[in-house]
This record gives sequence, C-alpha cells and structure tokens, in this order.
Amino acid sequence: MKLPFSLGFILLGFILTSCDAGPASKSEAYQTLDNNSKIKFNQYMLEGKNLYTINCTNCHQQDGSGLGKLIPPLASADYLKNNLAASVYGIKYGMEGEIIVNGISYNQPMPANPNLKNLDLAQIMTYIGNSWGNEMGLIETEQIVKMLENSESQR
Repeated sequence: MKLPFSLGFILLGFILTSCDAGPASKSEAYQTLDNNSKIKFNQYMLEGKNLYTINCTNCHQQDGSGLGKLIPPLASADYLKNNLAASVYGIKYGMEGEIIVNGISYNQPMPANPNLKNLDLAQIMTYIGNSWGNEMGLIETEQIVKMLENSESQR
C-alpha cells in the first residue's frame, strides 16, 4: 500500500518522535523543543550517527572515546562544548596544532572533510553534541554557516 506523501511524512515524524534517539532524547534541551524541532532533531541524530560512523569512527571511535593520548575524545569533551565553531571548522577544513581536551594535550593533525556539506556538518554536530554525555541540543544548518563564516574571518 502506497501512502500519500504528506501522510507518509506524518507517519515518519510520529515514528521518529516515538523512538529513543539515544541519551539526548531525555535531555533538558530536547524536552524544550517543539514537535517539529523534535522530529528534525531525531532525523539529525540518525543521519549524524551514519555520517559519524563513515567519517569519524576510525580515529574518535564508535563510543567517542578517542585513542588514548593520540586522538582526543568527543565524549564529555570540554573542548567541544567551549569551542564549537573551531570544532566545526576543524571537521570541514582539518586542524593542526595543540588543543587541550579535558585537561590533556593533543597535537595530532586532523584531516579535512571538504566534501561534507553544511547539512552534513549540522547532523554530525547534533549527533556528537548529544552523545556520550554531551547535551548541546539541535544544531541547525544556519548555525553551521555562521560558525564557518566567523571562523574563516578570524583566520
């Protein structure tokens, strides 16, 4: 049975808001979202997890724990919370130089992912920002655009 587009979209939204998107589905930030934003959040979490698995797990691991003193963790990472724009810029254009994450120094270059679009970055950041003890809420594509523009102007 083929559903009309609008009914199929409503059904998808119901399924996404009914399922547990992970630890963030119980966060304060998630609870304050309206229903449309919750649907978007859940979609970003699902797609962000897929993109993270493809682009990030080799170094940062499936659980966001990183690789010892070589690759920084993303799980409960103070750097991520305090340097969101730099993190977004680093995913897109790569990073070099020392960073301090949870009191530990890391100084390995991070490769660029120039093929990721702003929507991809928003989805990845929503996933990373709401997994493993992080609670940043929905990160919109418009925020990504502003972060990249501001980071570019500061370089």
